[in-house]
Amino acid sequence: MKTCIKNINGTNRILVDGKPIDSLAFKSFRPTVNNVGDFYKAGVRIFHPYCTGLRSGIQMPYSLYGELWFGDNDYRFEGLDKQMEMFLSVAPDAYFIVNLQLDTRQWWLDENPGNVNSFTHLSQISANEKWREDTRNYIRAFIEYAENKYGDRILGYWLLAGYTTEWFSFGDKEESHPVKLKAFREYMGDENIEIPTEEQRNKPANQIFLDPKEDETLIKYRRFSNELNADVALDFCKTAKEQLNYSKLIGLSFGYILELGNALWQWGHLELDKVNQSPYVDMIGTPTSYKFRNYDDGTAYMLLSESVTGNHKMHFASFDNLTFLTPTALSNPRRLCDDPETTEAFKLLVEKFGRKDLLNTREKTIHGMRREMMARLYRQGGTWWFDMLEGWYYDEGLMAEVKHLVECSKSVVEKPCTSAAEICVFVGKEPLYYVNPKSSIHIETVCQQRGALSRIGAPYELRSLSEMEKVDKNKYKLFIFLNAFSLSEKERKYINETLKGEGRSLLFVGYPDYINAEGKDIERTSALLEMNCNVLEKDEVNIRGLDLNYGYETPKNPTFYVEEGSARVLGRFADSRKCGLAVKEKEDYKIFYSSLGNIHNGIFREIAKMAGVHIYCENGVFTYINSTFAGVYNTGAEETVITLKTDGKYRELFSGKIYETKDKKITLPTGECPAQMLILE
Repeated sequence: MKTCIKNINGTNRILVDGKPIDSLAFKSFRPTVNNVGDFYKAGVRIFHPYCTGLRSGIQMPYSLYGELWFGDNDYRFEGLDKQMEMFLSVAPDAYFIVNLQLDTRQWWLDENPGNVNSFTHLSQISANEKWREDTRNYIRAFIEYAENKYGDRILGYWLLAGYTTEWFSFGDKEESHPVKLKAFREYMGDENIEIPTEEQRNKPANQIFLDPKEDETLIKYRRFSNELNADVALDFCKTAKEQLNYSKLIGLSFGYILELGNALWQWGHLELDKVNQSPYVDMIGTPTSYKFRNYDDGTAYMLLSESVTGNHKMHFASFDNLTFLTPTALSNPRRLCDDPETTEAFKLLVEKFGRKDLLNTREKTIHGMRREMMARLYRQGGTWWFDMLEGWYYDEGLMAEVKHLVECSKSVVEKPCTSAAEICVFVGKEPLYYVNPKSSIHIETVCQQRGALSRIGAPYELRSLSEMEKVDKNKYKLFIFLNAFSLSEKERKYINETLKGEGRSLLFVGYPDYINAEGKDIERTSALLEMNCNVLEKDEVNIRGLDLNYGYETPKNPTFYVEEGSARVLGRFADSRKCGLAVKEKEDYKIFYSSLGNIHNGIFREIAKMAGVHIYCENGVFTYINSTFAGVYNTGAEETVITLKTDGKYRELFSGKIYETKDKKITLPTGECPAQMLILE
């Protein structure tokens, strides 16, 4: 069997021997004949076996099927056989993406003293060639065995390592280690250089930027550390691809640049561009954002979705939200995994997450599932339902909804579908190497902005700043640069000579083109914005503009303002009354600038309107819109008005109701269900 990713009618799809299949899947750390059987009966056809004997961060075994790697060239795959026997007994026509954990085993650490556990300290062992080679051998042996026995059912392999198996280097806190120090010295070409100390790494919380000269070693160390994390992941992906003769899919979880906040530098996901662009990776997955999964939220992704799809890959969102059943799932009579370790892990999980991400009624859980289906169809990706410890879906109503959503998905995934976004949002990894993590500027300008961006009332794409020249500039009316603090000469030239023009608008946030390896220069910022910028004498946290307030909780240094007369004022700082939100209106383009991040959705919406972007919904409604679907999620109103581009009859995806436009408007009864999605008939 041969599998690949191919774009069909505008959407990247999984092909099995040339035929596309829907990318809906099921995953569990405790798969049983009951939950696997339920999802198979509901129409799900992709499942995730989990192959490992290791324990999670809450000390439960990731799989009850046991270890497979017992020593040097000592592989025992009986656990895989037992697991596959269970899956195939209740899901005989299913396909599988096999999850293979590659972390160090205790026997390996005992035989190779002086090394650390890759699960917690990935960056401190990633440069160890002995571990890499032993792991490559394990990958080859596992795939050879799995393909010989189950190759006609396996779509591909998901490679797991690092904390929570998501390629995080969680426990090292950027500290030195002999293995890492040796590799860093080779990287720097200096046998005497040292890894920066904790004191050198920690800067005052109000200081946004590092000093490019004084902190040169720290900047290079963080770059090295993140490159190392990506390199080891790609090394193993390459091994798997070669063992498969490039005939099947390889996936991993990586690139959480929109989620990790102050931990991003330490945890090692900054080199997401390498992974997104690698020929050895076909699928990239993340959970849906933990910060935007409450019932009243509109959900969000952790990765740059259009950078993934633009590099001929598929992204998968894991729906691992707690359902209304989670707190009482331990007492469900259908549960088969009642061992003490699972029970303790379950209690810890519920206690840790509380009710914040709990969809705490059947109705709310169903609404949340529909919301995630809309987000998945809007972003043109895949998803899996994650019954983490068994029992979160043992309910006839929830399983009826899973079946319903599978049928909804089948009814639309074959339709031609492309992005309808007139807004392109750029996020850069390179500027972040010059940022002090403790300043939280990444949270304020990028991570938290996902909520406001999703409430503009218009679709938008999420792309890497490094790929700016690859996008079709003519698709968009508004480009948003959330953190373009550092630009290369090539990027600067492209913005000035190509993006500025033909009626386009550009919005820059914070400190555009302010810092690079040569130093800091506000004159570069002024030149890019075509406004005269300067530094406030006293940092401020609040701007009032376009009748709305926004900004930060604590001051950050420096804080820029726009000098009077160099641009049209749209908003002013609360205390000094200096300009903090402005627009430069040229004959054939507009440049918008906000000194502060954490921009209100209403500010984004008004700027989008001035840029000529079509607004589908007002009032901060969450929207999910592409060329085929127009979806809304609104828990705060009985009705939602959506303004479409085309008159006609529309079918609501979940209810099947038919609506007809009046002056291109449709009023949806969101009091019945906050998640509704229209398809042109």
